[in-house]
Amino acid sequence: MGIIIHSLESVSFKDLYAAFSSAFKDYDFSLNADELRRMLDRRGYNPQLSFGVFFEGRLISFVLNGTGMYNNILTAYDTGTGTVPSFRGLHLTQKIFTFSLELICQQGVRQYVLEVLQHNHKAIKIYRKLGFETQRNFNYYSAKLSDIVPVLQVNHTACRILPSDLKNCLNQTAWFDFHPSWQNDRASLERGIDNLDILGAYEREELVGFVIFEPASGDISSLAVAKDYRRKGIGKSLLKSAVSHFQSDVLKFTNVDCDCESVTGFLSSLGLTPKGQQFEMVRKI
Repeated sequence: MGIIIHSLESVSFKDLYAAFSSAFKDYDFSLNADELRRMLDRRGYNPQLSFGVFFEGRLISFVLNGTGMYNNILTAYDTGTGTVPSFRGLHLTQKIFTFSLELICQQGVRQYVLEVLQHNHKAIKIYRKLGFETQRNFNYYSAKLSDIVPVLQVNHTACRILPSDLKNCLNQTAWFDFHPSWQNDRASLERGIDNLDILGAYEREELVGFVIFEPASGDISSLAVAKDYRRKGIGKSLLKSAVSHFQSDVLKFTNVDCDCESVTGFLSSLGLTPKGQQFEMVRKI
């Protein structure tokens, strides 16, 4: 078969979107062009260090990599891996990873991070063969607003909910009960700030909690409350205000650390149960 592998530096967004849509057309989710562009921007997409397989000039398989610092290590992050259905079974993903690892290493990258659905046994087997090891277990949640809004109506806090500042919120590192995944990490939120809203909870003039969310998708990117102010309804108040800004009819939490009982317990108190689980996997380079 006349295939070649090279970076995606010269691939137009139009062609990239066509390949992405074809590769994921039989999956449970879909993204329109604007949603894919927002995702790539937020996750630090680096076309020079992303790679694809081409057949007769057509992109048929790809690994879309973001790059940046993660846990103080220069990291490549697999933003999306896919193969057009008619070309599956040819081990193209393994070929791309093998081709790209040396080139990524030459640019100073020292670890490769990805998330994979835990029921995707085929993909997990491939990643483990490539040297990836499981780092953490994540839950993801989603609920229709019509189901979650009634739960948020019971509110006993006297806090004021006002627009807030990203830097001020993310500087409250002591409020976090686990380190955010790549897509919810500080750098990703800074890259995606144009599409995010930020609300803070204030006692008098003191910030005691915040929520960062994407109104278009209903994604809650970060929710935190100062430890001395928990169990006072502040988290619910923040969510109640956030969903009133949604353009989506769905509320989503992604990549919640399964071992973090404070967050999983809070979500459970809202009637939310995990819709699925992912592994965070890491390969040292």
